[in-house]
Amino acid sequence: MVVLFVDALGWRLARSRPGFAAELPHRREIATILGFSSGALPTAFSGRLPREHGRWLMYRRAGLEPSPFSHFEHLRWLPPRLRRSWRLSRWLTRVVERRGVRGYFNLYEVPVEELPRFDLAEKADLFAPGGLPVETLWDVLARRGVRWRGWNWRTPEERALAELRGRVAAGEEDFLFLYTADLDALLHREGSRGEGVRARLDRYGAWLRELLAAPRPHGRPLWIYLCSDHGMVDVVETVDVRARLRALPERPGRDYVAFYDSTMARFWWRSAGARAAVQAALAAEPRGRWLGADERAREGVDFRAAEYGDDVFLLRPGALVLPSYMGSRPVAAMHGYDAAHPDMTALLASNRELPEDVRHLADLRGFLERELDAQRAEAA
Repeated sequence: MVVLFVDALGWRLARSRPGFAAELPHRREIATILGFSSGALPTAFSGRLPREHGRWLMYRRAGLEPSPFSHFEHLRWLPPRLRRSWRLSRWLTRVVERRGVRGYFNLYEVPVEELPRFDLAEKADLFAPGGLPVETLWDVLARRGVRWRGWNWRTPEERALAELRGRVAAGEEDFLFLYTADLDALLHREGSRGEGVRARLDRYGAWLRELLAAPRPHGRPLWIYLCSDHGMVDVVETVDVRARLRALPERPGRDYVAFYDSTMARFWWRSAGARAAVQAALAAEPRGRWLGADERAREGVDFRAAEYGDDVFLLRPGALVLPSYMGSRPVAAMHGYDAAHPDMTALLASNRELPEDVRHLADLRGFLERELDAQRAEAA
């Protein structure tokens, strides 16, 4: 079994390239979750929604467990220019890594003086057994004693693709998994119509053809699955969320705490008055809306401890929070929008028939486990 997991390879993007991955004729749309890969990947690997596996966005409010940003509050005394320097950011990144964070993270442009208010959700390796507080596909592989190997963002894509092809030729493993975020990065830079994006899709298609055409030890059949966590929406407008709040007498830090993601703003309130004032100010923004309790429950992001925000203001698809804590420059495409938008839908394709009950990202883990069972039964 070979799983090629391409971050941001949406259903509509895959369909836009005629003949893409034609060797995998069985394919369908896969519903994703509201948010980014920080929540989508744990959902795919565990088969559970964010409120169950505990991961939604990269940053959450500090307080549930020790934060790797403890004692960073002293950085507020540094001159503003130094607090914004890339050298300081690189040094702080190494500090966080030395404090035991093994998951993926980026400091982006989160103000260093604000970091102590927050925590990183993904501290453990998401691609290894024990990476989540609930059971994952990787835990199952370890428990069953499955011979497997995986590659993720730590290995350059070209090398990972070549090494996987070599492992197929060697025939020593039963399950091979490769995750790549290169397409995601290209889409951010170029948008869905970018030349580099088209070339990368062609590259994946060629790799799949070569993999299927190569001789295999003992003539074992090759079961291939191409999947993703979400799609991407081309950016058409930007919204300065903080500009609508500057005129308010309520001040950040004193009356509320806020985190500004690329597509949403999250708030923790320190008074009912601050909540009413900020909600009214942003309700006047036509390019976004407040998420209601029912919607958050339906999306599986209604956390009891409100560690990801008491309230969330979400922009409409194609709009970008700018500036945000994720960056101060526009990008060509973004994800993290309403999961029902057609461009957000993920992809599952295979050279094997897909059962009807695999329709959501949370179905992927169970499906792959059943395929492992089928593979073992066939080999026996």
